[in-house]
Amino acid sequence: MAPSLSEEEIDDLVYLARTGEDAEFTQILQELATREGATAADILTAAREEQSKATCLHMAAANGHAKTVTLILSYLPVPSKPSKAAVAPPSEDTDSEKTKVEAEPAYIDAQNSFGNTALHWACLGGHLDIVKLLLSRGASPAMANDKDQIPLDLAAFNNHMHVVEYFLAQSRDIEGDNAQEGGLVKEAEDMDVKEDGTAGVGG
Repeated sequence: MAPSLSEEEIDDLVYLARTGEDAEFTQILQELATREGATAADILTAAREEQSKATCLHMAAANGHAKTVTLILSYLPVPSKPSKAAVAPPSEDTDSEKTKVEAEPAYIDAQNSFGNTALHWACLGGHLDIVKLLLSRGASPAMANDKDQIPLDLAAFNNHMHVVEYFLAQSRDIEGDNAQEGGLVKEAEDMDVKEDGTAGVGG
């Protein structure tokens, strides 16, 4: 059952994330988790502004609070395929951990009422350290907002070229890896297209 938070409690959490007041944010988050018999991640998921649909992660990312973003991410389970960044050790409860891992992108890529994710807002503000943090935890760089803009677009439109360069460098690295392994070309060669138009894996 989802945690039941009052509008005031949600406003408090969102405000503290926006202002980067980590100690008070942590205290309230833990108090609510204890009261609701829920995890901190459950509380974070439930704490969304009614009108804007913004999350605590949106607010921390938009205002350049890297420590607050790191704190929020620390309450979320580690993705199944983490980046080279340091990650917490896996939980012994593998079944519930797997469920939580699958649920994480839903929060980290949560869209506000205009379709923007926390990564969109980090790019909008030119906060490269936060962009790196979010990407390392599985945030999607391809998620489009209501204007069909991906996070990279917002960085480019606002002339945050250091963020644009980082995205392009990441893209080149991925393309380089694909090229070495044959990439999509090799995958296409391994497929046999049958006469009825369906595809099957070649021998």
